[in-house]
Amino acid sequence: MDDKKTSRTSFLSALCILTFIGSTSSFINYFLASVFFEQTSEFIIKYSNWHTVEAISPFYFTLFMALSAVSLVGAIRMWKLHRDGLFIYSIAQIILLFLPVIWIGWNSFSVTGAIFTAVFIVDYTMSWKCLR
Repeated sequence: MDDKKTSRTSFLSALCILTFIGSTSSFINYFLASVFFEQTSEFIIKYSNWHTVEAISPFYFTLFMALSAVSLVGAIRMWKLHRDGLFIYSIAQIILLFLPVIWIGWNSFSVTGAIFTAVFIVDYTMSWKCLR
């Protein structure tokens, strides 16, 4: 198959659509958490095992919002069959995974987040041949 005629597989399309949904909803949620930080702080204290939110700030959520946007850009690039999208997406996701660890500590590491990150990066990598 000629590289110029490579087309997006159903698998890659499904991955990208899932990423569009996830990254867009994350962007919106982090934006709202940043803008309504006081209400978000009350929510965190009420529904988590945290007793204070001194470790985080609106900027914390703004960073997550920006990284969600970068992740979305990576998925859009892969939708358009550009290989650099895989690198953009992967770097954003890895930073999203480890930013809480750097900011708050290892107790904030998400095993579930790590599993989803690994699965999506591996799955996107499996579509490498149809990216140019």
